[in-house]
Amino acid sequence: MKRWSMALVISTVALGWTGTAWVAGPQEPAAESYSAPAVQTAAAEPLSAGPGTASPASAVSGAEEAAWTEAVPEWELQRVNGLSMSDDLKTLYEIKGEPLAVEKDPLFKDEQIFVYEDCRVGLYQNFIQYILVPAAAGTIDIDGVRLELTADALRQALGEPDWKAEDGVVYQRGQAALKLFLSPENGSLTSVQYFHDFQS
Repeated sequence: MKRWSMALVISTVALGWTGTAWVAGPQEPAAESYSAPAVQTAAAEPLSAGPGTASPASAVSGAEEAAWTEAVPEWELQRVNGLSMSDDLKTLYEIKGEPLAVEKDPLFKDEQIFVYEDCRVGLYQNFIQYILVPAAAGTIDIDGVRLELTADALRQALGEPDWKAEDGVVYQRGQAALKLFLSPENGSLTSVQYFHDFQS
């Protein structure tokens, strides 16, 4: 009886150790598999930007885009030296005052040219048809902005022309056109003409 009891105790103890080993054996890899994602998440956190924080690449691209947008303003070409293509003779006198001279062509009685110190204004039936600003005037006022009358200064301010002609380049907004007349010899500016392009 004692031998049987002792054998039962030994078997029970042995089974308990073995059973413990069986249970612990499969659980150890599971513990490792659960702990691994936590380590990976912690390592990945410094790589993600916080809320409202732009990445350096997006910040640089945004600055470059703003620089390109602001490089050349959009010109509406509404007025040159204070005058627009919709002004009439009365408005011309109100803005520019008395001209230095008035030139008329006997063959075209409805046309006349008012000569001012900074420009020549061509009228047809008392409405402005064009404004010619010679390079000798030194400066030109475009949409309220005064610019130096040189080819380089105007190209830098106005940007790429809309089209090129044999004697210059043209900027156009709707039916309003601004032409830079350039010397065929050296490309220097000779004059700027602001006119209404009825063909557009």
